[in-house]
Amino acid sequence: MRFETSNKDIFAKLRPGTDLDERIDLIKYLKEIGYVLATGFMIGLPGETNEDIANNILLTKYLAPDMYSFGPLMPASDTPLKNEPKVTKDLVLKTIAISRFVDSNSNILVTTALETLDKNAKKEALLAGANSLMINITPIKYRQLYTIYDNKADSEKEVAQSIKETVELLYELGRAPTDIGV
Repeated sequence: MRFETSNKDIFAKLRPGTDLDERIDLIKYLKEIGYVLATGFMIGLPGETNEDIANNILLTKYLAPDMYSFGPLMPASDTPLKNEPKVTKDLVLKTIAISRFVDSNSNILVTTALETLDKNAKKEALLAGANSLMINITPIKYRQLYTIYDNKADSEKEVAQSIKETVELLYELGRAPTDIGV
């Protein structure tokens, strides 16, 4: 569960009628009762500054998640943010690199949204400091039922092919998979 942003004004605009402090308390509670916690924020929200991104990284570290999860805002058709610009891949990569410096022992996820920005983003994110990957294992015939943004990367790729390509990439980078999870 992401907190989305540490900026209360942006959060209030993004999620009217909800409270950022309550969301953070819920995230803490989930960790307290034993859930494996992945949390973080969206990069590129309207009105966001570099200071907000720095505060988001610090809040993520404070929450001590099992995994950092953040990705670019992906404006999608039929949503209130559809006309917002896409964030740059470079800003996401810088955020990953800074997060690695701030919390050197963290697990930092490469999201599928980042891969949608650029076909080489998975490799670049791993080189920037990320160390965990997502692979879409939803059967292809069901993927269109869960579309959170347009033109998602690898939406037509078979699971076995995604796993094969990911393992090959890890070996290319001198790394090895430690938990394929299937």
